[in-house]
Amino acid sequence: MRIMSPEYSLEQTMGGPFWARATLSQKYPELLNDTEAIRIYNILEERHRAPPEDLALTKKLVDEFIGLLLVFRARSFDDAIRKYIEVHPRTTIVNIGCGLDTTFSRVDNGQILWYDLDLPDAIAIRKENIPETSRSKVIPKSVFDQTWFELVDFSKERGIFFLIGGLLNYFKEEEVVTLVRKMASRFPSGELIFDMPSSLGTRIWNRRLRKTGTKGVTFSFSLDNAAEQIARWDPTLQVIDEFPIFSRLPHNPKWKRKTRLLMRLNHRLRIIKIIQVKFPD
Repeated sequence: MRIMSPEYSLEQTMGGPFWARATLSQKYPELLNDTEAIRIYNILEERHRAPPEDLALTKKLVDEFIGLLLVFRARSFDDAIRKYIEVHPRTTIVNIGCGLDTTFSRVDNGQILWYDLDLPDAIAIRKENIPETSRSKVIPKSVFDQTWFELVDFSKERGIFFLIGGLLNYFKEEEVVTLVRKMASRFPSGELIFDMPSSLGTRIWNRRLRKTGTKGVTFSFSLDNAAEQIARWDPTLQVIDEFPIFSRLPHNPKWKRKTRLLMRLNHRLRIIKIIQVKFPD
């Protein structure tokens, strides 16, 4: 299944979060100290190569507000993973739609087993820049190709944690429901964290994409009340956390006035949220 049309390439979807983490980590290390993203970005610059992204398009789409949103998402995921690792220090973690994500380098405790899953073209770009290790492996498959389930080393006693950043909103709700149900059945007691816009957030973002002239990418799915909607998917799925993306980390008065205003609006209207779900035992 394709996420993007030919007008908007896979490589372009990878560049924005990577660029935001690499550049904003240097400005705001108190939010996210992503030294691995900075290192890779510097290497690419030294080679006189742009990151795997049309940077002009990235900077057009990723202004200060969007860049900080991506950094807040990464930090929120990090905090949830670290909390889970405290209880399950040898857990398995699966990063779905990984792109050039560097979360493993930020949260690794020396014991976890990590899998980065994405489409084959994305994994090929990733391997050029982020090599596998003895405890971090790649899986070049679509998330909807459920043969990847069998490639993940899982035991209920050790635990399993899934993160999905900036991906599920591109699919129809019924596709997401089927995927989550099957994951819950195959990986009992696991946990899943993801970000999701509200219906208002979906309308705002799609309008933004149209204004920037971006073709072939739209948000198709949203959650207004995660606990209520997910209970309808499957009553055994438990929403254990749900919060507006900018609500739990410090804000900087030096950010642009427009950025701070948008953050406050997002908090008040719950436009983009982080949601964490626990699978049944």
